[in-house]
Formats: sequence, structure tokens, C-alpha cells
Amino acid sequence: MLGGGGSSSATEFRLERSFRLRLYMFSGLVAFALIAFVIQLFNLQIVQGTNNSLKAEKFVRKSETIPAARGEMFDRNFLTPETSMALVSNYSSLDAVLNTSLLKYDPVRVKNFLQEFARTLSIPMSYYEEDLLEPKFSKKIKTKKPFVLLEAISKAQQERISVFDNISKYVILVPSPRRIYKMGPALAHVTGYIGKPSKTDLLTREIKSYQWLGKDGLELQYDSRLRGTDGFRIQKRSSEGNIEEERVVEHSTPGNNLVLTIDKDIQLAAYKALKGARGTAIAMRPSTGEILAMASNPSYDPNVLSGKSRSERTAHYKRVDANGGFLNLAIQSKFPPASTYKTLVALAALESGHKVDYTPETSYQCNGSYTLKSTFAGVPDQVFYCWEKGGHGTNDLAHALQKSCSVYFYNLGYKLGSDPILTYSRLFLLDQKSKVDLPGEIAGQVPSPAWKKRIYGTRWFDGDTINLSIGQGFMSVTPLSMTLFYAGLLNKGQIYQPYIVNEIRDPLDNSIINRTDPQRLSDIPIQSSTVEAIKTGLRLVVKNGTAAFVLNKPGLPDIAGKTGTAQTRRRGSSGSNHAWFIGYAPANAPVSEQVLVAVFVEYGVGGAAGAAPVAREMFRAAFPPGSFKRTAEIPETAAPIAPENVQ
Repeated sequence: MLGGGGSSSATEFRLERSFRLRLYMFSGLVAFALIAFVIQLFNLQIVQGTNNSLKAEKFVRKSETIPAARGEMFDRNFLTPETSMALVSNYSSLDAVLNTSLLKYDPVRVKNFLQEFARTLSIPMSYYEEDLLEPKFSKKIKTKKPFVLLEAISKAQQERISVFDNISKYVILVPSPRRIYKMGPALAHVTGYIGKPSKTDLLTREIKSYQWLGKDGLELQYDSRLRGTDGFRIQKRSSEGNIEEERVVEHSTPGNNLVLTIDKDIQLAAYKALKGARGTAIAMRPSTGEILAMASNPSYDPNVLSGKSRSERTAHYKRVDANGGFLNLAIQSKFPPASTYKTLVALAALESGHKVDYTPETSYQCNGSYTLKSTFAGVPDQVFYCWEKGGHGTNDLAHALQKSCSVYFYNLGYKLGSDPILTYSRLFLLDQKSKVDLPGEIAGQVPSPAWKKRIYGTRWFDGDTINLSIGQGFMSVTPLSMTLFYAGLLNKGQIYQPYIVNEIRDPLDNSIINRTDPQRLSDIPIQSSTVEAIKTGLRLVVKNGTAAFVLNKPGLPDIAGKTGTAQTRRRGSSGSNHAWFIGYAPANAPVSEQVLVAVFVEYGVGGAAGAAPVAREMFRAAFPPGSFKRTAEIPETAAPIAPENVQ
């Protein structure tokens, strides 16, 4: 009996202990849940109370985005936004938006209204053809997305809408920022333009469907800096769609302003001088890499492409695209450098002079042609001609550059061999992108024996070196990369990365957020004697050489440079040749005061005829009367050579 009672008591004790343990665990869970609830309640009500209140208000009322104004762009002479003319700025206009809620979000009723609206304002229904495509149209209406009837309406359209009650009560006029490009096509390849995002943009970029974004140029390159931050307001509307209450919850913040290195006067001069030709012109500070001008023709009008007329945008885009006008020839095209490359060949020879016994005084005889002796039995000798059929006589380096004597450089190139020439071409980055702050840049091409073997299946011949020595054959460069070579020459081997945006400024207080400091891309050791020998020849080119007819004129500073005429596959008439000129001024000034200009014109006949006149107008804009002093009176060429006949 006693033993059985003890067993029962032990069992009850265990059950009681188990019950208490479970009770404690349950109580602990309840207490933990209560504490978590209190903490979360505190977080929602106190810590995040303001944000959650706004979210709740946005949920029960209609919220509207306030688009941010894009940042503006100014040229290099910028002081303050109030005192400086913006190259790219904004203005406010009104969009006519349909209040689809009054039509019960019914696609059929909306379509009927569109017909009445178009008839009242004399708008062809074809204007809405793309918007009415199904099932996109019905989905847009049923999902209560805004339907824009007209963008940037005129004052006459606004008055006409208000007169007719049958349409005015359904239309809301919404303020909308617009973009204006003061220089239009003259600066289009630099500024770029803006447009609505494509499906790809929405998938790959942080952009919302209603926003406008950069499509080219600086608008694309600095899009995130220019776009700003949108705000939003909350509206309470009546059943008729009228606004009963409106409150701005968060003001929009405009995008940052860009201060460019561009000089608008030089830019405009370059663009005007290129009119009627297909080509590009660049002006830069060789000592820093600042781009003062970059024009490309044919061009496009960013005001039209960024405008609100869909039909005008489409028509203009098709015309420009068919004409190749979207191509920035300065950085998106490559061509043989022609005689402007003779300067690099001379540099390679002078720097290798101890190996090949060459000095600036080394002379070669030009009788109008150069014969390359054949080393293969049965293969005839190859004859290479100078542009001057009668020959240039005996010349040293300076006078060979002055006259652009091809026979001189045939001799020099053959004596030197291709390796030093190609090595210095790579050292001066002719086969690399310049890293300029614009999208879409391509690299030039510097060939090699291995490259030719891989591409053409044959070895490098002496004839290839002969062609290379005058900038023909397999060598191709972008106009900007060739500009950088001359900048490196003037800087005694130092090449600075070209750039267009000098400063990024806060739009509210004009403070500097970021300033671009010159960045050195390369530093090639070059003897001062090499630079001076080449500069002597470049000065003679303008003093009484191939460019004297165009650039040795009163009202211009002392200019030095090199013309170039690139033969094309359309051999025959001179009209099939491309034209180059690369030069700098004032010729005898410190490099920090010089402006370097490079011009390339497709099928421009010759360097002196097609390119030098463009450079002349750019130098005039860069150095207006009174801003320079000529070192000495430069005599005119005794017997000027017709520009179309020189290289």
C-alpha cells in the first residue's frame, strides 16, 4: 500500500513539473511576442511615423510626381547662373492631359473623346495612331495611367480648349519642364539630346517611364548628374475630377549644372566653316587637354529631337540617320592621317637618329618619284610618286615638311624601317581611345607585320613601309587621337586626357561639387632638339609652304601646322581625296598659351583647300583682334601655290 502511494505521488510530481515548465515556456513566448509587438508599434508609430503617414496618405489620395528640372550647361566663361548664358537650359510649358476618371476608365469612351478632341483642335487622328494600338491602349486606360493629349501646347491651343465646354472639363493642363539647346546643331554632338526611355532603358537603367533621359553626348554621359530628384504632391479630387486639396510633400531638386571647357565662339566658328562639307573640327588646349570646340557635320537639331512633337521627332530622326548625322566624326570615325603623319615619322627618325645616322640636316633629292627596287625575280620595281610631279629638289627635314615632299619621307621611311614608326605610333596612343568624356568613342588602328599576317595572310613588305611613311596604307586614326599626338609633341611627350566638363556645380548655391584636374595619359621621353626641329618645319608650312596661301594672312596670329591629303579607294580626281590640317597658334608662345586646332574634311580635295580654311576661321575666333601680337611681319609666299594642288 505504501509503495503504491509513493509511485502515484512521483507521477503527479512529474506531471506537475512538466505542466509548470510548459506554462513557463508559453508565458515566455507570450511575453516575447508582446515585447516584439510593442517594439514594432514604437517603430511604426514613432521612428517611422512620418514616412508611414505619407505612405498611407498616398494610398488613400492621388499622388502626383513633380518632375525635376535637368541641370543646365554653360561654356567656359561661366560666372553665375544669373549672369551667364546657358548653352542648354530649361523652360516651362503646359501639357494637356485627359482626366480618364471622368470617363470611368472606359477605353471606348476615351476613344470617342479623342475623336471629338482631335476634331475640335483640327488634329489628324493619325497623331494618336501609335497610342491607340491594342491591347496597349486598353491596358493603359484600365490601369489608370495618365493619357497625354498634347505636349507643350501653344497659347492658341490653350484658348481653344477653354472655349469648348464639351472637352475642357475633361482636360487638365499640367506644367512640364522642357529642354532648350541655344546652339542647336552647332553643339549637338557635344550636348546630345534627351528623349523618352525605351524598353531597354527601363530594363537596364535606373529610370522611370515618365522621365526623360540623355540619349547622346553629355546628356547621356552625365545623365545621372543632370537628372535631379523628383518630388511629389498629394491631391484630393472630387468625383468630377476637380482638385479640392493639394499639398506638396516633397519638392523636386534640379539636377547639377555642368560648366564646360567649350568656347562658344570657337565652336560656332567651326560649325559654320564646316557647313556644306562632311567633316569635323577640334580645338583644344594642348597643355591641359581642355576641349575648346568639337564640331561635326552633318549634324542634327537637339531641340527637335527633345521636342514634344512626335511627328517632327520621327521625321527629323529618319533624315539625320539616313545622312549619318548622328556620327560624331571627331571620335567615331577613322581615316588615314596622310601627310599630317609625316611629323610622327620625322619624330621617330630623330629619336632613332643614333641608330640610323639621321639628323634634321639630312637631305634627300626629289625628282617627282621614288623607285623601290624589287627583291623578287620577275617582279618589276615599284614606283611611288610625289604630289609635285616636277619634284621638290633637294630638301632637309624642315623644308620637306614645308613642301610636304613625299619622296623625302619615302627615303626616310625606307631607311628607318617600320618598327620605330609603329612603336612611336603606339607610344602616342594612336591605337587607343582617348577617354574623352563623351559616349561612343572608337580606337584607331596601328598595323604591324603580325597583324597583316593574321588579317591578309602575307608578310609585311617594304612597300607597306613606304606607304606608312606618308600616312597611307593600313594606318587609320581618329581625328581626336591625331590631335593628341600633336598635343604630345608640343608638350615634349606629355599627353593629357581630353575632357569637356570642367566643373559640376550645385544648382541651388552654385558651389563646386567636382572639378576636373588635367590627367596625364602618357609621358614619352623626347629630346628638346627633336621637338624644335619639327616645329621649325611646321612653322615654315604656314610661313611660305603648303598652308601659306590660306593661313599667312593679316589679322591672324603666328600659326604653325601641317596639311594632309589622304587618298581614298575612289582614286582619280582630287575630289576623291580627304583633307587634313592640324596646327597651333601663337606659334612661338609658351604651350600654356597655345590653341591646337585639327580639321578633317571628307573628300575635301586637299589639306590646304578643304581643311585649312576651316582652321583659319577657328583661329580668328580664338584670337580676336587685339588679343595677340605677331612676332614679326611674315612675308607672303612669293609664288602662292593653288590650295587644291598641295598636300
